[in-house]
Amino acid sequence: LELGPDPVLATATQHTLSHITTGTDRPSPLVTATLTRKQPEVQAFTRSLARLHTAGTTIDWTPWYPAVPTPRTVELPTYAFQRQHFWLASSETATAVTETAQADRAFWEAVEREDLESLAATLDSPADQQPMLSAVLPTLSAWRRQHREQAVIDAWRYRTTWKQLSAPVAPAALSGTWLVLVASDQADHPAVATVVQALTTHGATPLPHALDVRDVHRGELVEELTRLTLDSEPTGIVSLLALAQEPHPAYAAVPAGLGATTALVQALGDAEVAAPLWCLTQGAVAIHPADPLPSPRQAQTWGFGRAAALEHSRRWGGLIDLPTVIDHHTADRLAALLAPGQPEDQAAIRATGTYARRLSRAPLPPAHRLPWQPTGTTLITGGTGGLGAHLARWLARNGAPHLHLASRRGSDAPGATELAQELTDLGTTVTITACDVSDRTALHHLIRAIPAEHPLTTVIHAAGASNTELIADLSPEPLQHVLESKALGAAHLHELTKELDLSAFVLFSSGAASWGGSRQAAYAASNTYLDALAEHRRLQGLPATSIAWGPWSDAGMAADETALSFYGRRGLSPISPDLAVAALHRALNHRDTTVTIADIDWDKFPATFTAQRPSPLLSDLIGSTVHPEDSRHAPSAVTPLRQQLDSSTPAEQHQLLLDQVQSLAAAILGHAGPDAIPATQPFQELGFDSLTAVELRNQLATLTGIDLPPSLIFDHPTPHALAAHLCADITGQQTAVAAHAPTAAALDEPIAIVGMACRYPGGARTPKDLWELVVAHHDAITEMPTDRHWDLNALFHPDPDHSGTSYVREGGFLHDAPAFDATFFGISPREALAMDPQQRLLLETAWETFENAGLDRDTLSGSNTGVFAGVTSQDYLSLTGDTASDVEGYVATGNIGSVVSGRVAYSFGLEGPAVTVDTACSSSLVAMHLAAQALRQGECTLALAGGVTVMATPGAFIEFSRQRGLAPDARCKPFAAAADGMVWGEGVGLVLLERLSDARRNGHRVLALVRGSAVNQDGTSNGLTAPNGPSQQRVIRQALANARLTPSEVDAVEAHGTGTTLGDPIEAQALLATYGQERSHDRPLWLGSVKSNIGHTQAAAGVAGVIKMVMAMRHGLLPASLHIDEPTPNVNWSEGDVRLLTEPVPWPEGEQPRRVGVSSFGISGTNAHLILEQAPHPVAPVSTVGGVVPWLVSAHSAEALRGQAATLAEHVCAEDDPTPVEVGWSLLKTRSLFDHRAVIVGENRQELAAGLQA
Repeated sequence: LELGPDPVLATATQHTLSHITTGTDRPSPLVTATLTRKQPEVQAFTRSLARLHTAGTTIDWTPWYPAVPTPRTVELPTYAFQRQHFWLASSETATAVTETAQADRAFWEAVEREDLESLAATLDSPADQQPMLSAVLPTLSAWRRQHREQAVIDAWRYRTTWKQLSAPVAPAALSGTWLVLVASDQADHPAVATVVQALTTHGATPLPHALDVRDVHRGELVEELTRLTLDSEPTGIVSLLALAQEPHPAYAAVPAGLGATTALVQALGDAEVAAPLWCLTQGAVAIHPADPLPSPRQAQTWGFGRAAALEHSRRWGGLIDLPTVIDHHTADRLAALLAPGQPEDQAAIRATGTYARRLSRAPLPPAHRLPWQPTGTTLITGGTGGLGAHLARWLARNGAPHLHLASRRGSDAPGATELAQELTDLGTTVTITACDVSDRTALHHLIRAIPAEHPLTTVIHAAGASNTELIADLSPEPLQHVLESKALGAAHLHELTKELDLSAFVLFSSGAASWGGSRQAAYAASNTYLDALAEHRRLQGLPATSIAWGPWSDAGMAADETALSFYGRRGLSPISPDLAVAALHRALNHRDTTVTIADIDWDKFPATFTAQRPSPLLSDLIGSTVHPEDSRHAPSAVTPLRQQLDSSTPAEQHQLLLDQVQSLAAAILGHAGPDAIPATQPFQELGFDSLTAVELRNQLATLTGIDLPPSLIFDHPTPHALAAHLCADITGQQTAVAAHAPTAAALDEPIAIVGMACRYPGGARTPKDLWELVVAHHDAITEMPTDRHWDLNALFHPDPDHSGTSYVREGGFLHDAPAFDATFFGISPREALAMDPQQRLLLETAWETFENAGLDRDTLSGSNTGVFAGVTSQDYLSLTGDTASDVEGYVATGNIGSVVSGRVAYSFGLEGPAVTVDTACSSSLVAMHLAAQALRQGECTLALAGGVTVMATPGAFIEFSRQRGLAPDARCKPFAAAADGMVWGEGVGLVLLERLSDARRNGHRVLALVRGSAVNQDGTSNGLTAPNGPSQQRVIRQALANARLTPSEVDAVEAHGTGTTLGDPIEAQALLATYGQERSHDRPLWLGSVKSNIGHTQAAAGVAGVIKMVMAMRHGLLPASLHIDEPTPNVNWSEGDVRLLTEPVPWPEGEQPRRVGVSSFGISGTNAHLILEQAPHPVAPVSTVGGVVPWLVSAHSAEALRGQAATLAEHVCAEDDPTPVEVGWSLLKTRSLFDHRAVIVGENRQELAAGLQA
C-alpha cells in the first residue's frame, strides 16, 4: 500500500514484485496507492482499501460509519441463489423389462437382420406360412429402419421460438450515465430518439455519440471511449451501430455496422470499460412466420453478439431487436430490458409485447405432403468439398438428373475427378465449375450457362470458411474472408435466382448461429445471416430452408479429430453424413424454413454453455432434460494428490499444485508439455474460453477432491493465482464459535417476530411479494406442473368416482420447487437429487429468514437457536423406484421427517432444539407454538419456526377426489354460499422468533409480536377427520388466556377457512361464539383467509396466514378474501359481530395495538390458534447521512455476486427510505462475507446504484 499524494512507486513495485514471485510459492502481489490526484482524497483512499478487500485482505470498515448514533440496520434483499433443477423420475414412468418387451425386442431384432428363421421362431409360425413372411420381411425391415431413423433425427431437431414476456409489475428503474453509440449518418434515426427517451424517462442520463462507421479504428476508438468515460464510469452502453447495414467501403462483405461493432467490443476491452454493452437492431429477427424481417444483414450482429456473450461474458448486456414501426410502448419495453437484474439477453420488441429467444425441440409431425424430389439441375456451392460430395452422392442416389458443382478450385480440387466419375456411374450428369460465389459476376455467368432444357430448380449453398480467432484478435481481413463465402455468396444466390422457379433453396448454416460459439464470432455472424435470409425469402413467398448443423463426423468444419474432440468436450457429438442428409430430406419434405439439427449431449452442453453466463436460451430444455448430478462436479474428498499435499511443506504444496495446473492446461489446449503454459500468463491469453474452463475445473476437482465453481479460472486468471487459490482452499481451517448459555424468561413474555421469509404460489418469493399478491386480489391458482413426471392426461377425469384420477387440473403450485442451489450449501448433486424438495426449500428459506432478520452465518453457528419445522406430505421417496441405485446412501437422510429440521440445524450450526412437527394442516402454527414455549422456558435464545409442503406426487388430488373434497373449479371460496371444496397448494414459510426483551437488547428489528398461543385436540368427535366446534372454541379461549386478552381486544382473524361446506360453518360458529361476543357494532371481528388466493398450502398454511397478517398490521390494511359471492347460509351470522372481508378494510391505529388471531386445524384433530400483536413503535431513527460510503457485496460464486448486485440495485432504486449510510452499515453488519467480493464506493444513492449496475 503506497502512502502519498499520488502513485509514484505502485506500478514499478507491482512489476518488480510480480517478477520476484513468479514461479515461487508466494502469492501474486497486489500493490495499490492510498491517494491519487485524479480523485478526492476520501474516495481514492476508500477505493484503494476496496481493492484490498476484494483481494481477500481483512479491512475494518466500521470507521466509515458514525459511532454515535450507530446507524440503524434496514431490510435488504436476500441472497441471490444460483439454482439448478433436481427431481427424481417417477418409478411409474420407468419401463420394466417384461416378457412382452423381450418378445418385442426379439421380433424387431430379427426384422432388422432380415433373419427369416429367427422371425418365424419368435412368431411360432408354421412352416407353410414362412413364404408369406419372406415376402413381407423386406418391407418390415425398411419400415423399422425408417422408424428408428426418424426417432434419432427427431431427437436432433431444434428450432428458435420466441416467448412473450409478462409486462413488468412496476416501471423499470435505470440510473447513471449510458453511452448511446450510433453511426453518424443514422443520428436522426427514430430508434435513437427511442433509446434516449427510454433512458431519460426511467432515471438514466443518456450520452449520445456518433461514430463514422466507415472509418472506425480500434486505437482511435479506445481514445474516444477513454475521453467519454473520463468523468465517470458509464452504467451501460447502448449500440445502434448495427443499423448501418451498407457495405464497409474497404470490405464489401462486411456491413459497416458489424465492422464498427467488432471494433467497439475490442476497444471496450482495451479501455477496460466494465459497463454492459447492449446491441440494438431493427427488423433483424422474425418472432413468427408473418413477422416482417426487412433487414437480414443486421442479423449478423446477432450472431456476432452470441459469440461476444461467451467471450466477454462480464461486459456483455445483450441483443434487442426493435420493431419496424416504433410506437409509444417501445421505450418502456426497452427500458425494462435494460433494467438491472433482468435476465433476458436476446429479446425482440413488437407492438404486441416483448419476446425472448428460446431454443425448443422441433420433432416432425407425420408427413402429409409429397416428398421433395430433385429435378432439373441442382447447384451445389462448395460442391467438391466434404459436405458437397456427400450431398452430391445423396442426390444422385435419389434420382437427381443433373448436378452442377461449384467451388473455388473446380475440377482442380482434390478428388473432384473421382467424384465426377462416381456420380456419373450413378446415372447423373455432372458439371464442375471453378467459381467464387462471392464474385457476383462470375456466379451470374455460371447460372446463365445452365441449359434451359435442364433448368436450375434447386440451390444448395454449402460453401463456407471459418476462423478461430477471439474477438479481441479479430481483424477486418478474416472477418471479410468468412463473410464473403457464406453471407455474401448467399446474398448473391438469392438475388440471382429469386425470379427462377426453384423447388428448394437450401442454406447450410451452423449451430454457432443458434447458440453462438467462443472463437466463432465471424462464423456465427455469417451463419446467422443465412437463417435470417431464409426467413426473409419465405416472407416473399420464395422457397428457403436454412439448417443450422451440429458437427458432421467426417466433413465440414469439424472433419478432423482435434475439432471433433473440441466439440465433444462441449457436449456436441458428430452426426453421421448418411443420417444428416436424411434429416435434410425430411426438412425439405416438411418445408422447414429454419431448423437446428445437432446431436446435443444434455449432460454436458448446458454446463459448458452457461459456465460463465447464465442464459435463458436453453431454459425450455434444461428443466426437463439436463441431469443435475452432472452440472456440478462432485469429486471424492480423498485423492492421491491430497495425500501428497498433506505430507508436503507449504512451498512444496504450491509448486505441486502449480505443476498440476500447468500440465492439465497444456493437455486440454493440445500443447506438448507444461512448459508451454507460463505461470503468470492469463488463461484467456493462453486460449481458454468458458467451455475449456469447465474441463480444467472438472479435472482439478477430481485431482483435489474439492468442489470447484465453474468460474474457477476466471476468478483466478493465471496458473499461479489458481494454484495459490487451490492451496489456500485445501489447507484452510474453520474457526469454532462458542455457544450461548440459555436463560429462562417470564412465561407470559411476548415473543417477537424478528425475521420472515417465504415462497408461495403466484411467484411470491418474499413476504412483500405475498402481501402485494393479496392486496392486488390476485388468484395464484395455476395448472399442474409439467416437470414432475406426472401423467397429466391420464390423471384427469371429470368423474369423482373414477379410480386413480383427479377431477381438477389446477392448484396453488410452486412451479420452481425442483430448483435448488446445492453448491451454496455444500451438497453434492447426487445428494440434492435424493433430498425431498421440502428439505431444500426449507434450507434456502431459512437462510433468507436469517438475512431478513439481519443475522449472518458466523453469528448463528454454535448458537442456541432452535428449529421447529412443520411438514406432513413426504411422498418424494416414492419416486426413487428403479433409480434408487443412483442416489443410494442419501435416500434415508433425504426423506426422513426428523431430518427436515435436523438438516437446517446442521447446515447452520444451530445447537438449540430441532423438532419436526406433523399435525397435518396445523403443523406450522403448532411449530410456532412450540417455539414460543421453548423460548420462554429458556431452551433456546432464537427459534426458527414454520412449515413447508411440496406435492411430489398427485396423490392428494386423487385421494380427495374420491372424497369429493376438492372445489371443481379449483377456487377456494371461504365462508361463501358458493363454497364447494378446498384447493390444494404448496409453499414454505418461516419466521424467526426471539423473546421481546432479547430482541430489544440485541437491536433486532421487531416485525410483530406473538402475544399468545394454544394447541389442543378434538378427542372423540363425529369422526377422526371431522372438525369439532367446541374444541375450536376451547383453543381460541386458551390462546386468549395465554395472551391475557379479551376477545374484543382482537380486531380480526385469519381463518383456517378452506372453502368446505362442512368445515367453514363449524369454524364460523366457533368464532361467533368467542370473538363475536361482547363487541360494539362499529368494531366487528373481520374474517378472511389467504387460501382464497393461494390455496391450502397444508403444512405451510398457518404460517402463510401469519406472514400475511404481519404485513397487514405493518400496512394498516385488512385485505379482502376472494371468491365470496355472499356469506354461507349454513351459519347464523346474527349470533355475533363477525363480518367477512369481501372488500379491503382500513385498519387505523387506535388506543390499543392492532391484533389478529390466526387459526389452523389439522385433519388429525390437532387445533392451533395464535394471537399476533402490532410491533411496538421503534424509536424514530436519527438521520444518518455522510460522505463517501463503501457498500460491501459478496457471494459464493461470481454469478451469485452479479445477482446480489443486481437485486440490491433494484431495491435501492425502488426504496427511498434507507440512506446510503444505513444500507452500507446493514451490508457490513448483517451479511455474511464470501470469497467473491465487490465494493461499491460513492457519496449518494444514484452513484452507488450505478456502481451496482455496472
